[in-house]
This record gives sequence, C-alpha cells and structure tokens, in this order.
Amino acid sequence: MAYFHVRDSLNPYKVVKFSITFQQYALKGWDGDNVWTAEINTLEPSTTVSGGKMRSRFIHLRTLENLDDEIEKATNEMCQEIDWEPRLSDTTGPYVDQYFPSKNSSGVDIDSRVRLTIKESLPSAGIDINSIEATVNGVDVTDEIQITGNPYEYAVEWKPSLVVLETE
Repeated sequence: MAYFHVRDSLNPYKVVKFSITFQQYALKGWDGDNVWTAEINTLEPSTTVSGGKMRSRFIHLRTLENLDDEIEKATNEMCQEIDWEPRLSDTTGPYVDQYFPSKNSSGVDIDSRVRLTIKESLPSAGIDINSIEATVNGVDVTDEIQITGNPYEYAVEWKPSLVVLETE
C-alpha cells in the first residue's frame, strides 16, 4: 500500500491523505493474461453519501498504459465529494519568473529561441493555458509556441519559423 496527499489549490491549509493498493492477477483460461487492480481509498468523509463514508474506487487494467490517467480520474472523482471549505480567493495574477534572452541582451541570434516561465502562487485557481497569447513585434505567434508544465508553472517557448532577411 502506498499513500499520496491532495491539496486544493484554493485551500492550501487542508491536505487529504489517500491510499492506493495495487495488485496483479493472472486469469485462468485467458492464456495467463494479467490484470492489474488498483484500489484508492481515503478516510475523508463524503459530502454526497449518506453517512459520510466515501466509497473506494477500483481500477481494472489489462495493460499499465493508462494507469496514471485512471488514478487521476478516480482521485478527481473522489475530490469532488470532499468539503474543501474555507476556500481562499485567487487575488493575484500569474507572473513571468524567468525569461531568455534577457531584456537588454545584445548579440542574440535572430533565430534564437525565446523562453519564459510563467508562475502563479497559491492560493490560486491556476493559469488558464487557453489565455496565453504571444506576439512578436506586433505579429501573433500564439500558434507557434510550445507550452509545457502544470497549471501553476508553465514553460513557454517560441522558435522563429521563418527568418526574413532584408537586402539593399
């Protein structure tokens, strides 16, 4: 059995402990195919179940390809039943933590990548990735940026796709 903890980003003072038990079974008559079962539990009471006891979630898989996704899905379902109050207000916006090239850089290649890190501090609802827009010299390059990370810290990168040379 393993344990993991979940915290609501708008209530950083409440942490809920979950347990996960993982077992492998060999099925008879199925040419020895394996089935994996994960059981996720918490002692946190449910706000939607009479009596307050939250039911366990079971995940049954033939391969481990989607295990992380299925654990996240089951945990999210359980978190919907938890009373996370009191939640705090998200009063601050995201900010740029790092960027390259730096503001007053010189000698930067015209085809250099532009990189920056956008962060948001707790308590926070997270950064809306769909609200990120990028322009370079007034030209919208939003479709050309690559974004990786999580709702509280994203790395944004843009590499010029076309270099225009001026000649006299």
